[in-house]
Amino acid sequence: MAISRTREDEADLVRRCLTGRDDAWETLVRDYTPSVLAAVKVALRQRGHGRDPALEDELVADAFEELAKEDSHVLRSFRGESSLATFLSVVGTRRAYRVLRDRLRHGKAVDRKAEHDQQSPRQGEPDPAEQIATSERASIIVEAIAELSPGDKLLLTLYYLDQKSYKEIAQVTGLAVTGVGTKIGRARARLRERLERRGVAFEAEDEDAQ
Repeated sequence: MAISRTREDEADLVRRCLTGRDDAWETLVRDYTPSVLAAVKVALRQRGHGRDPALEDELVADAFEELAKEDSHVLRSFRGESSLATFLSVVGTRRAYRVLRDRLRHGKAVDRKAEHDQQSPRQGEPDPAEQIATSERASIIVEAIAELSPGDKLLLTLYYLDQKSYKEIAQVTGLAVTGVGTKIGRARARLRERLERRGVAFEAEDEDAQ
């Protein structure tokens, strides 16, 4: 169970997280991981998913990353109407349901694409204009990443360029698996600011690369 706190203490912890305090985020992840993990396990069990420690860790990390995304939009919705542990458990449950739903949809989409590819021949080469635009955008993103702190740069490089999982990133950086998502979310927010100054949108596909 999460460490017991008064509603006032919980509100203070959330306020400190929203001001960007690293120590506050670390406290949030450390103290409330048990509550989120318990919720994730229940959600997986309710959907008929067997015991999967690796997936559970990923989903817990995803839940905390969700809190840090888009200027901590989700965390800002906490109003203290329930305990912080309950609020975070709901976030973890929704994340688990969403991942399982997306996996199911992705599996069906892959099956439909395979069937289509068998029936339809490939048509021509990729549009050169699209290739150039994609290349230019990639160059801008690389430049923006280079301006970040060494820590942010390492996390985003491992996550996006090397396509490492949270567990693999934790092994490289020494961070707790459950804290990786939050760190990536905050690094991504700083990257978004730099890209927007260059007139490049940080699209949904960038945010959901995992």
